[in-house]
Amino acid sequence: MSEANMTIEVLPEKVIGRIAAGEAIERPASVAKELIENAIDAGASSVHVEVEAGGRRLLRVTDNGTGIRKGEIELAFKRHATSKLRSADELQGLTTLGFRGEALASIAAVSRAAIVTRYRDEGMGVSLKLRGGIVEHQQRVGVPAGTVVAIENLFFNTPARLAFLKSEATEKRHIHWVVLRYAMAYPEIAFALKQDGRERFRSSGGGELADVVATSFGLKAFKSMVAIDDAEERRPGRPGIDITGYTSLPSLSRASRDRIILFVNGRAIQDSTLSHAITQAYDGLLKAGAFPFTVLLLTMPPDFVDVNVHPTKAEVRFRDSQLVFVAVQRAVREALLGSADAVPAADLWSATGFTDDYIAYQNPRPAWRQLPADDPFDDDGLDYVPEAADSPIRPRTLPVLRVLGQVGAAYIIAEGPAGLYLVDQNAAHERVLYQKLIDESVNGGVQSAALPESQTVLLSPGDAELLSDVSGLFMQLNFEIEVFGPNSFFIRRAPQIVSSLLAADYLPHMLERLRQSEKTTERARQSLAAVAAVRSGQILQREEMQSLIAQLERCPAPFASPSGQKTLVHLSREQLADEFKRR
Repeated sequence: MSEANMTIEVLPEKVIGRIAAGEAIERPASVAKELIENAIDAGASSVHVEVEAGGRRLLRVTDNGTGIRKGEIELAFKRHATSKLRSADELQGLTTLGFRGEALASIAAVSRAAIVTRYRDEGMGVSLKLRGGIVEHQQRVGVPAGTVVAIENLFFNTPARLAFLKSEATEKRHIHWVVLRYAMAYPEIAFALKQDGRERFRSSGGGELADVVATSFGLKAFKSMVAIDDAEERRPGRPGIDITGYTSLPSLSRASRDRIILFVNGRAIQDSTLSHAITQAYDGLLKAGAFPFTVLLLTMPPDFVDVNVHPTKAEVRFRDSQLVFVAVQRAVREALLGSADAVPAADLWSATGFTDDYIAYQNPRPAWRQLPADDPFDDDGLDYVPEAADSPIRPRTLPVLRVLGQVGAAYIIAEGPAGLYLVDQNAAHERVLYQKLIDESVNGGVQSAALPESQTVLLSPGDAELLSDVSGLFMQLNFEIEVFGPNSFFIRRAPQIVSSLLAADYLPHMLERLRQSEKTTERARQSLAAVAAVRSGQILQREEMQSLIAQLERCPAPFASPSGQKTLVHLSREQLADEFKRR
């Protein structure tokens, strides 16, 4: 039948069910996820998952939750039937993992399903069997309170979907990580996973996240991780955000992001922006292409996050994504800087010439602790210098350096307690400015200034189109830009760090950097810091060099620029002695 001759008709319910199943159930791991979430919502303290043939032949989930009332068992397998939602308004404050009322119906539509359940206040349970979503058999049974759902021959009636499944080993691995993720999010629940008759995972349900992470990643990996425990305090117009979890030291990494595990209000999510915030926290600590092991649990008011974004519920939308991004990045970064082992020993420890007297990490404290104005020294003898009267005080990350001069109009020569330092003035200034932008964003927004006279910038057509596409990023940096004409723009306000520069000189360079990278707030900050930084070849006065070095000494990540360029080279006394044969 040609398309022109087809009439519009309402699809049969059976076809609708299979289409809906394709949206929510992608593979056996999707089934495991939905059934585990139902068990958690039912208040289970024990969840057991059994798998055969990678979930194609059998996937059974057993829980000791509240169970389903016998009079509602068939209704539970109807599309859009749920006990967790009554009106659209309740979407703003959901506290359950499930809410769509589609999971059981979608799973049953593409499998042979069986459920045995007893509601805890009822004397008898009920057993129900379905084939392709159609009820075949139902009877009363005597069983313990809770629910057992067994899914057999998944996708038996949708051969196209069955053909797209990966190898059995791959599907088993996906199910394995679904179970591990929820065991981490709910350490108070005892999880067990058995695959093809062999137990592959078990958590105690003792409530300690550390135990589950150690079991999931292995004790050796866990010993190379640090705890994260941070909170974004509630302010007018801003919610409180609690951030807990574990993240690996730079000595432990992978070549992919698959060990970055995120939860929001107990919901396992996929969020490239938050993953980027985590990797940004390792800026200067991990080489390009390396990613950490991270388990991060975010807790925030339910009305601050929209979970009704995607059929799989794996994506969420935040009311203020920038606030969450900055909070996550800061929490991970502070956890790293709170550890004496945060700097890789092979490359950075010897490169800095630190001695025990200068290691601010030996006695960890909150990285942004505010000391009294009349207390210039902390009780352990490590000096803290405020950047301004009302600024947070940052711990020293480099030893005290004394500026000696400049070489090649590109490198600052400084002396430290353990030798000589050559500092790349461009990379160091870029690092300092980037950190300044992060600090300002956390504390109310990037500081900007109205330009004495509006500057007009004529861009290439490609740059003009890109500027329109990323205008939101420039607004976050507190630029005020207006369209003046074809490819022409007025710059009325700009961040302070470039307010003395001509926009025509730096704006095309910012856009070129954004064109070649991800279009994110962090990339925009990096681009702004790069165009504002002092250039190689620029002669600096001694006061300018001293100021730059002093700021670098307090920078949380002083060893590399945001783009990964090394900021300093250290020549130890021993190296100098070897060169001059003084040993």
